Amino acid sequence: MIPDFYGSWRQKRDQELVLAEQKALRLQKREMIDDIIRYVGVPLLVAAVLAAPTICRVVFG
Repeated sequence: MIPDFYGSWRQKRDQELVLAEQKALRLQKREMIDDIIRYVGVPLLVAAVLAAPTICRVVFG
């Protein structure tokens, strides 16, 4: 027979592992979003800044 303290310890440990896994998944998603912003957003921003004078000339004559 398994003592009660072991069962409650095991349940608490399983819960801690699940929470740690969820935290790791959130961190991984956050890092993926940061990578997307870095590799797509920054070049897009640079392109917009470089194209702005030409667009202004075309639009405002």
